[in-house]
Amino acid sequence: MSLAHLELQTAEIGKINEAILNCVASQDIDRAIGLAIERQKALIEIVQLAKNNEHKLATLAEETLSSISEEQLVLKSHSSKKRNDYLVRKSAIKAYLAPIAA
Repeated sequence: MSLAHLELQTAEIGKINEAILNCVASQDIDRAIGLAIERQKALIEIVQLAKNNEHKLATLAEETLSSISEEQLVLKSHSSKKRNDYLVRKSAIKAYLAPIAA
């Protein structure tokens, strides 16, 4: 495998990572899952073809893990926001219904 081909595939993985992050941020989970499967297949192909270029594989692994961590942070942020919104609505309903129950 040539270095240029490896660079091209690495750039493709980077684009997929960005697309997944955008999908996660916009809460398009179905598309994010499809892109994650595509990323997995691309990573497997790169690893199989670039066994002799350990430095490039290590760099790619770091970038991919960093991207996955960022995706997880965005998902946790959305989850926390939804939970907080739910608790605020629940508190508002209790406060509204409290005088009626008394």
